[in-house]
Amino acid sequence: MQNGTSKKLTKRQRRFLCRVADGKGIAEAAISCGFSAENAFESGMKIFGSPEAAAYLEEVRAAKENCGDSVERGLEKLVCGKINDAVILAHSVPEELTEADVRKLDLYNVSEMKFGKGVCEIKFADRIKAAEKLNEIRAGRAADNAAQNFLDAIGGGEDPKKEEE
Repeated sequence: MQNGTSKKLTKRQRRFLCRVADGKGIAEAAISCGFSAENAFESGMKIFGSPEAAAYLEEVRAAKENCGDSVERGLEKLVCGKINDAVILAHSVPEELTEADVRKLDLYNVSEMKFGKGVCEIKFADRIKAAEKLNEIRAGRAADNAAQNFLDAIGGGEDPKKEEE
């Protein structure tokens, strides 16, 4: 995640910006990166205000958004995924299965599988925990959208003069 612009930032500055992207306040993020508490806010604002920081922060946010989408899709698959292929595998004779046969199976929800003397034990991912995490992610996204809508409503969004042009 380092393009030409973000290479101008120090490791400490990039760490600060990542913490800001995680939702920490400017002073809190600066202090957690080792800036003195007395001038943490000023130091953070100096970093935060640079064009390099803005570009890097945008990269971090885009990466987090892409990762968040992947996590959400994965959780949806755990919550709603089928277990049919795991049952097929459990009823198969392991010695007769080829690698190609196994690769065709969707075993995404399987967390553990043990074969014993005529017995197959399958443990699946916890769908309840996956559903709870999925709801947390969606609730957080809804809160972020509500906050942005509020800022837009009070004039924190685009410059109204630009909208008229």
